[in-house]
Amino acid sequence: MAKKLAAAIIVAACLSTSLQASTNPVVAATPPQPSWSALGKEQQVILAPLAAEWNSMENYRRKKWLGVAQRYKNMTPDEQQRLQKKMQEWARMTPQQRLAAREKYNKFKNMSPEEKAVVKQKWQEYKQLPEDEKQRISGPPRSDSAPPTPPESK
Repeated sequence: MAKKLAAAIIVAACLSTSLQASTNPVVAATPPQPSWSALGKEQQVILAPLAAEWNSMENYRRKKWLGVAQRYKNMTPDEQQRLQKKMQEWARMTPQQRLAAREKYNKFKNMSPEEKAVVKQKWQEYKQLPEDEKQRISGPPRSDSAPPTPPESK
């Protein structure tokens, strides 16, 4: 349970939330962004996990991802690899799973610093468990979702 919660929080944190966007007038005013075919080759390579849904994305999301692609070359190889993995996981999620991840992220974001510290401490404790214990706690892997990746500690 803790593993799924933490992974959902991290994935949602990496991505803009449509819930926040719908209440933000700046997002509504985002100008049109390029279609997939109008992207440069380097942008397409970086954003490849999002290719299937790119043309149906809201403009504010495209703009956000174009900014990520622009910063990509300044990332370390580890950061680049982690970003690619997170984009792949997000792309495999169903709309319902994405909504749940966004809701969990918003819940975490609105926690007090003390509550956040408790969640982070529990996550650190969970990461120290042996793999078989983690499997027992989180239950059998589900075939309808991408396996979550634990967040990296800072």
